[in-house]
Amino acid sequence: MWGEKMSLSFKQLRAFITVAQSNNFAEAALKMHISQPALSSAIKKCEEILGGALFMRTTRTVSLTKEGEAFLPIALRLYDEYHDSINQIQAVFAKQSGSLTIASMPSFAERYLPEYLYAFHQRYPNISIKIEDVVVERVEELVSQGKVECGFSFEPTRDDDMTFTPLFTDKFVVVMHPSHPLCQRAASGMSLLDIQNEAMVVMNRNSNLRVFIDGVYKHYQITPQIIAEASQIGTLGQLVKQQIGIAIVPQLSSLRMEQLGLCCVELNEAMLQRKVGIISAPYQHMSVTTQAFLEMIEQPITT
Repeated sequence: MWGEKMSLSFKQLRAFITVAQSNNFAEAALKMHISQPALSSAIKKCEEILGGALFMRTTRTVSLTKEGEAFLPIALRLYDEYHDSINQIQAVFAKQSGSLTIASMPSFAERYLPEYLYAFHQRYPNISIKIEDVVVERVEELVSQGKVECGFSFEPTRDDDMTFTPLFTDKFVVVMHPSHPLCQRAASGMSLLDIQNEAMVVMNRNSNLRVFIDGVYKHYQITPQIIAEASQIGTLGQLVKQQIGIAIVPQLSSLRMEQLGLCCVELNEAMLQRKVGIISAPYQHMSVTTQAFLEMIEQPITT
């Protein structure tokens, strides 16, 4: 019973407001582009739902009852809220408002993401932007959990249910203190065999990067001389700066290493390269805002 009393439709609400703001039913019907019988039926149904008369009718005019006067400001507020809600959703679909939340490994976020986001912001200035710059494992986790709609990362090594769109292939570099003897070989590059006896600082054992590099070491039957481990590439750079050891990092991170005053030499190993791209969950709906952002990244990046 109570559910029936509350089932006032938007059409009935509009009919009440239109009649309340008109002199008679004929004028109100013209404003709504419906027949007078249809309008009368809508008002009657409205009164039945609310539980009493909303209008006092004469042959020429119509006026509100006290109950109708009490309901009018409520009806106007509901009507405005409805239109505001519709306008907000339409603005989101038109990309005139809303938000964009993406995850990215820090090296990509520092080197390439700002340029993309600048172009996006220029086109859609009212869209708020949030960046989750986190380690690779966390990027995949945020996407799989639906907390972000897309992320920028290396191609997933596990057989997760992810969609991966490659952007470019990243190589690896050896990072050394500028006083290290091997630093002079920057032009010719080097191989894993060249550094197999060097003291190494590496990522933690459970990290995505460590698993990948350990797999390459295993393929070449090399046992690295590990001195220290860390969970962030930036920390590896600081350890190298203190000459505790040398490190192998993605070329994406070379800019950060060079800013620390370190020497980066490319590794000439076919196995030591990984695709970088966009990961998303195929079973999750992608908002028009995220779709618009990804459409701006159509061409592969030239490194």
